[in-house]
Parts: sequence; structure tokens; C-alpha cells
Amino acid sequence: MIRRTFIFAAVLSWASLGWGDGWQRLVILHTNDIHGHLPAEEAWWINPNFPPPIGNAPGAASVIKEERAQASSNGWGLLLLEGGDIFQGTPTGEFSKGMAVIDYMNAMGYDAMVVGNHDFDKGQVVLQDLIQRARFPVLCANIVDSATGTIPDYFKPYVIVERAGLRIGIFGLGLPSLRGVVKPEDLKGLDIRPVVQTARWTVDTLRAQGADLVIGLDHIGYYGDKVLADSVPGIDVIVGAHSHSGLRQAYEDPANHTIIVQTFGNLSTIGRLELNIDPGTKQIVGYRSELRELFTEDVPKDTATAAAVKRWTDQAEAGFDSVIGYSSSDLARVGGGKESALGDLIADAIREASGADFAFQNSGGIRADIRKGEVTFRDLYQVDPFGNTIVTMDLTGPQVMRLLETSVLGFHGIFQVSGLKMVYDNRKPIWSRVTEATVDGKSLDLDKTYKIATNDFLAAGGGYYKIFQEGANRDDTYKQVRQAMVDYFRKHSPLDVRIEGRIKEIGGGRASR
Repeated sequence: MIRRTFIFAAVLSWASLGWGDGWQRLVILHTNDIHGHLPAEEAWWINPNFPPPIGNAPGAASVIKEERAQASSNGWGLLLLEGGDIFQGTPTGEFSKGMAVIDYMNAMGYDAMVVGNHDFDKGQVVLQDLIQRARFPVLCANIVDSATGTIPDYFKPYVIVERAGLRIGIFGLGLPSLRGVVKPEDLKGLDIRPVVQTARWTVDTLRAQGADLVIGLDHIGYYGDKVLADSVPGIDVIVGAHSHSGLRQAYEDPANHTIIVQTFGNLSTIGRLELNIDPGTKQIVGYRSELRELFTEDVPKDTATAAAVKRWTDQAEAGFDSVIGYSSSDLARVGGGKESALGDLIADAIREASGADFAFQNSGGIRADIRKGEVTFRDLYQVDPFGNTIVTMDLTGPQVMRLLETSVLGFHGIFQVSGLKMVYDNRKPIWSRVTEATVDGKSLDLDKTYKIATNDFLAAGGGYYKIFQEGANRDDTYKQVRQAMVDYFRKHSPLDVRIEGRIKEIGGGRASR
């Protein structure tokens, strides 16, 4: 049942409606992709030279408490929701195995969250421990047990809550491409169902159970949000995640009038969506949305939250600011199909640590740049927050060529390489784009078997990377890529890494698939 057919006109006529007069009011506060960013930090992405300080969890806590007080005094309903990927990305999140973030969310009184792909990064046991600690439901309707086809008991497909006289159904959807971004062993025994099909079933179920409003809480990215809104009638609001697509104004789907919101992630902002609802029809007749900035000059830090975060952070970050080396130049990542100086360094560190002939690092796994000057363990942690380990294996020459072809398919960024060079042409058909692969100036020997090294994410062969599953004599060294980088800096500093032409693209253009 479509609950709204005239919201756009209503939004344009708040004044004539008398904003708030006689309507039921619901405020939805939302965060997504916290990635462990509880401690206050500097917004280097705004101005790398003079980054403004932001409050993160202590700042968000002040906003949440202020909003709760206002809602309570006015008799409004209030929801606090999170879009997943809560802990992986900072020492505080990773080394507490997410417990620091769950404790924060418990203290803030979150009503629900949906599971994100990075919430699986430490395996299902750790995820289940987090869910058990949470005092709110963790939602996901499209991840099921492979054997039974039922939703695992630690997830709930949906919940119905009551706020200000409204029955509100909230359902969760996980990333449909989980198998491409999560290690296969971390998804063992689980299947992922299609998003649109699952959403239709869930919306119908919630409406049948008397939900006045339906909220989709998902971790499928902004593009997926828009497809979902256009494909499934009856969703009033989608609180999105995964793509970090900060929407300073909500997007309204023109077909079904679903309202979509999402923040930039990392607790740099907190979203606020305010709904006016006709008490008779339970239809939304107007809305306002905003992203609340958490700059410390505008938002005070909540002292209790700051103290709790500091206790977790002090435990997690002992020794993080010790200098381990020096870089004579800025080391930057680059997206797409290009070689990067930082990618060269990481691949070289992996190869040196493993004694392999070749090393490969996925560009998408490089999450920060390194600036010229002293390099600390914290800097390297930000480059590699996932704690991936180095895995070695043997591949034949033809298998190495197929690995290089996989690299230039256009998924998740090209592989950064060490020990060889390659030339590719995106104009050619897939599986025949690598026109040249050389080792020490000579063509790759197709009759030879090579020892290669990579991170355990790629080695697991998830998604489009099944070639790695073919490797013989596989060995997980259990040495972290991050530690290999530490060792490399300590041995070779000061480093002056320059792009060497290991990866060359001819022809230009976007890769077709």
C-alpha cells in the first residue's frame, strides 16, 4: 500500500500547512559507517593544512542528548538509527573488537542498526559477541542460513517500535555483494538474498502487522538506495550507508516518494530527519532534513562520553605515535587503474617480508595517504586499518597472467604490484587486456612457477578473485601487512618512493565489462 502520493507538494507548502500545528512529529537521528571513529579528531579532508577539529562521539553525544530533551519536552517521537560498519577503521574500534563502539551506542540509546560488510571483518563469532552485548536489535532480512534458508537468530529481519502514537516498522538489508568484499570464511554457512525481493516481502509483512510508517535501514550504498526506493512501494524512509554519501538535503524518490538520507560516515556528522505526520491518515505531510556538523567550535563535547572514549582509546593506542621512519616525499594513493607510489611501497614491503617473486595489493585496501616527514605507527594504521595478513602461494606463469587480467577488470581498483611490470589496454576484450608482462626486462616465463604474496582478503579468492584459490603450497604467514610496512620503514628510511612505471595503460578510456 502506498502511504504517500502528495508529499512533494506538501514539502513545498510548509507555511500553509502550519509546520507542526496538529501534526504528529517524529525526529529520526541517524549515523552510518562509524568505523570506530569515536575519539575527537581533525577534519584533514576539509583542510589538510589547517584541519578544523570535530567532536566525533563526544560531539554526537551532545547533539543526541539535546535532541532527546527537546523531543521529550514537546511530546515528539524520536528514533536513533545506525547503518552499519561500526568498528573497523581505528585502533579504538579494532582492538576493542567493536566493544567500545557498542558501549557508546548502548549509552546513547540507539534503537536499531543494520549489519555492515566490515562488521564481519573479525568473523562471525566476534560479530555475535557484539550483537549479544548490544541493548538494541541488529537487523538484516536478506542474510540467511545456507542450510535452512532462515534468518540466523542473532539477526532480526525487522522490529516494530512505538513512538508518539505511531507504530513504526524498521527493517534491515545487508550489502548484496557481500561475497565480493568479505572473506569467504567469514560468511561460511550464510547466503545473501536479493535486496528488492526481500524488501517487498518485509514491507508487506510490516504493513500487515499494522505499521503506520516503514523505515528501511540498509547498508547497500546510495545508488542501491535509489533503486530500492524506485522499485518497492511502501517504504517511507530509507536510512542508508556504505557509500558515505552525505546528503545535506534528503532525496525524495519521484515515483514512490520515499525519503532517503545518509551521512558522510566516521561520526563527522549526525543526520536529522524531522517528519510531520497526519494523525488521521498516518501519512507524511512534510519533512525537514539536515546534517548536523560536529565542529568543536559549534558543538560542545559531552564530558561523560569523552571520558569513556578516552579509557578505550588509551588502551588501544599505546605507542601509536612513536616514530618508525621517515618519508622524503608525500606518498599518495590513486584510484582506478593506475600505479601509486604508496601502492608500490606496500607491495614491496609484502614481497620483502615474504621472500616472494611477486607481490600484489588491492588498491581499494589502501585507505589513507602518507605525508612527507616523520612516519608513525598511527600513520601506517590509517593506511591499513584492516589488519590483513600476508599469504604466499605458488602460481604458474599462465595463472599469473590471469591474475593480472583479473586486476584490470575494473572491480575495486587495480592491483598494485612488486617484482614485475605490466602494460594493459582497456579497449581490448576482457581476459586479453594485458599486452605485456615483464620481469627484469624479460617477458614473464609461462613455463615457470612463481611464488607470489598478497593479503589474506585477496588470497581468500572472494568475489572476482577466484584465481587466488588456485594457488599451490598456500601459507598464511600470520604476519600483518601493516607490520611488514613497519619493518620496511625501519630498514629503509628515509624513503623516497617514486612511481616507477610498473603499471602502464595504453589507449585510455574506461574499462568495459
